[in-house]
Amino acid sequence: DPAKRAQYDRWGTVGGAGMWEPDFGFGGFGEIFEDFFGFRTRPRGPRVRAERGADLRYDLTLTFEEAAFGVEKEIEYPTLVTCPRCKGSGAEPGTEPVRCPQCNGTGEERHSRQTLLGSFVTVTTCRRCQGDGEIVSTPCRQCRGERRVEETRKIAVQVPPGLDTGSTVRLSAEGTVGLRGGPPGNLYVLISVQPHPFFQRQDSDIMLELPLNFAQAALGDEIEVPTLDGPAKIKIPAGTQTGDTVRLRHKGIPHRTGNGRGDQLVTVFVVTPTKLTAQQKRLLQELSTTLGPEPIPQGGKGLFSKLRDLLRE
Repeated sequence: DPAKRAQYDRWGTVGGAGMWEPDFGFGGFGEIFEDFFGFRTRPRGPRVRAERGADLRYDLTLTFEEAAFGVEKEIEYPTLVTCPRCKGSGAEPGTEPVRCPQCNGTGEERHSRQTLLGSFVTVTTCRRCQGDGEIVSTPCRQCRGERRVEETRKIAVQVPPGLDTGSTVRLSAEGTVGLRGGPPGNLYVLISVQPHPFFQRQDSDIMLELPLNFAQAALGDEIEVPTLDGPAKIKIPAGTQTGDTVRLRHKGIPHRTGNGRGDQLVTVFVVTPTKLTAQQKRLLQELSTTLGPEPIPQGGKGLFSKLRDLLRE
C-alpha cells in the first residue's frame, strides 16, 4: 500500500492514533531493517552523541575526633567545566560547527556487502568527525576545540559522624561536566583517619589500654582516663588482673545510623617496675614473706602443689 508505506517511512508507524514504535536503545525496528537488509525505512537526521562527565576522586585525611563526630571540610580540586568562551560548542564565537560531509552528520560510516539474504550493512564510527557528526573548522581559542577547560573548584564537604578509613562520601554531579548535553560525573571523597595516640577503634567501640602498678591493682583505685568527651573517672576493683576490662557506656563512636554510640573499653595491664629504690625493695621483700613462695590462683592449687600431687601418684 503506497499510502501506508509513505506513512511508515515518515513516522515509523502504520495505523491510526495511539500507534507507537518501541524504543529499545538501538533506534527502533526501522534501523534494524536498514542495518540488516540495506534499505532505509525513515530519514535519519544529525546524531548528537551525549557523553557523561568523568567521576573524580579526592583523598581527605581526618583526625580521629573529626571522623568520630563528623565535620564540614572545605576542599579544592581541579575539574573540567564548560568553556565560557564558546559555551561548549568548541568553535570560536561567531562561527559554527559544520555537519561532517563524510557521514552527513550521523557520526557513522556505513558499509554494505551483498549476501544471499540481501545487502548486509556494517556500521563504524566516522573516522573524520570521530562520531560527533560535526567538524569544527575554527576551534575556540580558549579550549582549542575541546569544549571544556580546567578549573579549580572549591566546595564544602559534609562528613557524617562514624566514618572510618576507607569510607567514601559521594557528591553527585560534582565531577567533570558532560559533553553535548551529557550529565556531569560525581566526586568521590575517600576518607583516611589519622591514628590516635591513646585510642584504637573496633567498629563503634573505642579501646584504651590502662597501665596500673602493683598497689593499684591489688588494693583498687579511682583513676581518671581520657575519653572523646573529655576526662572521666573509673573505679578499679581490688584484685584487678592484667586483661580485666572496665566498660564505659556510650563513650564510643556514634553509630552511622544516627542512633546512639558505642562504648569505651578500658583494658588493664599491671606494669612490673624495672628500677626500685632501696625502700621499695625492702617493702616488697616484706610483702613477699607474707604472700608465701608461690602465687595461688583463685579457686585452685598452685602449679608446684599440682606437680607434687602428680609425683605422689
